[in-house]
Amino acid sequence: MPGHALPQEFREVSIVQITDPTAVSDSIEVLNQDVIHLDTAGFEVKRVTVPLAECCLIYQWTNAALRTQTRVHDDFDACTILGPQASGSIDGVELSPYGMIVARTGAQREIVVNSGYESVALLAPPKVLQEHLTLRRLKVDFELPENVEVWHADKDVARNLFELGTRIVETAEKTPGTFNENHWARYGAQVEYMDSLFTTIESCDLSETAESDKKGKSYSKIVRKCESYTLNLDGRRPYLSELCETANVSERTLQYAFHDMMGMSPLTYLHRLRLHRARDELRGATSDSTTVTDVAMNWGFWHLGEFSRAYRNCFDEVPSSTLRRNPG
Repeated sequence: MPGHALPQEFREVSIVQITDPTAVSDSIEVLNQDVIHLDTAGFEVKRVTVPLAECCLIYQWTNAALRTQTRVHDDFDACTILGPQASGSIDGVELSPYGMIVARTGAQREIVVNSGYESVALLAPPKVLQEHLTLRRLKVDFELPENVEVWHADKDVARNLFELGTRIVETAEKTPGTFNENHWARYGAQVEYMDSLFTTIESCDLSETAESDKKGKSYSKIVRKCESYTLNLDGRRPYLSELCETANVSERTLQYAFHDMMGMSPLTYLHRLRLHRARDELRGATSDSTTVTDVAMNWGFWHLGEFSRAYRNCFDEVPSSTLRRNPG
């Protein structure tokens, strides 16, 4: 069945430690990730990418609560198995240990995870998964979703898949040359992982998957509408009443949605969102082209001292230090 070549940029093992939430997408092209750090503890993300024969594995771990809007590259479908401490939600649907997220090429989703989250994702060209589903006579029962779904597999079977994925990742970390230089090692790991993956898929209870979390999905839509509205205000801070109007809900429902999805009030979360956007602007600017004051005002922070304190609490440095890294 070989025949789908892995793109050149994914043909070497990559091990990345990230301590800046606004830099998460800088080190990988196959996933577009926009991250908001949701707590005040230190931020760390570890990502290991392992090339296989036609596919690649991506391991991710974080010590922080975070919200990420993630889009799968157009050339790949993705099957993600969650680790033993995973919790959070995807588009409002609850995530639990050893759950499986199945996403089609180009799918975009909003994921909220708590500290200790880890996962192993297989990214494969679209035809690869479909071919295997068809040959195993699984395609009728387990058609890949149009966008993103959470599937519930047998816990023991799913645990075996996750542990196999982490063993492959650990081998790649210790001896990258095993995968960088040896096609048959990549091929053998891919065959073993995909066989385990389809055994896991076959164990999934689709009747449980079909029972969607309506409240969670509704709350997730409310949050996304408010995020989009806030980012389109050209720096103006929104009134809470505007957010209620935008989401077409009462203030009580708005508060419930943000506390349930993000663990904080609407204004606290949107304040943090604007801080991250201010950091994005400072990271991309030079000291010749802008000032900290200009950036603060651009994102609705009228008190420069309060902006600097909040920025330092969130990113462990003052905004002027971020700007000075690009002198112009």
